[in-house]
Amino acid sequence: MEIMVQGMAKKLYKPDEVNIRIDFYTNKETYEEALAKGVQNVESFVKDVLEKLDFSKEDMKTNSFSVIEEKRYDYETKKEIKLGFSYRQSALVKFDYSMERVAKFIEKTAEIENAPKCRITFEIKDIEKVKNELLAEAYSKAKEKAQIIAMAAGKNLRDCVKTDFKPFEGTYFSNSSIDSSDFDATAVHYKMSERSASEKIINTFTPEDIEISENIYCLWLAE
Repeated sequence: MEIMVQGMAKKLYKPDEVNIRIDFYTNKETYEEALAKGVQNVESFVKDVLEKLDFSKEDMKTNSFSVIEEKRYDYETKKEIKLGFSYRQSALVKFDYSMERVAKFIEKTAEIENAPKCRITFEIKDIEKVKNELLAEAYSKAKEKAQIIAMAAGKNLRDCVKTDFKPFEGTYFSNSSIDSSDFDATAVHYKMSERSASEKIINTFTPEDIEISENIYCLWLAE
């Protein structure tokens, strides 16, 4: 007798890693000016934000960089309008979950001039460990179902001869996030209050847990 069953495991996990995407943008009239000012802004950010939070320059990993001429086509005049040169750099900083460190990052970034755009997300560091844990639980639940079906048919469950699963694809992150558009408001409150922005964030912001699930299909033999 063949028994095909599905096992599913679903759990909520607390984020244990913070990912900060940092986007630098500078526009100047010439290529040389854009490059020089862009590099200066990045170096200032490293010095005034990262290093003050005990990060090193190497902790910020660049995933894209460009200096390009920006243009816009004017359909009325049917001419191309040159808008100068733009310096763009996108980078990522990761560290173990700490709202204290997140709060200090927001506070320091809000204080500097020419601050980059930032998006803070909360994720799971060792996702492979989580997936393996869920698959093991899903397999165990599939076996329990197969045993019940075999008993109902008056048979003994033997071996699992085939498994099939489609692992969940995507980024494992909390629905909670913080954008740099929120930083300005934080800075305003910081100036108007005796409490620091760090204290406010730590006391009021807790990211949502991350829900992850895995499914597995198992073919069992029963005699």
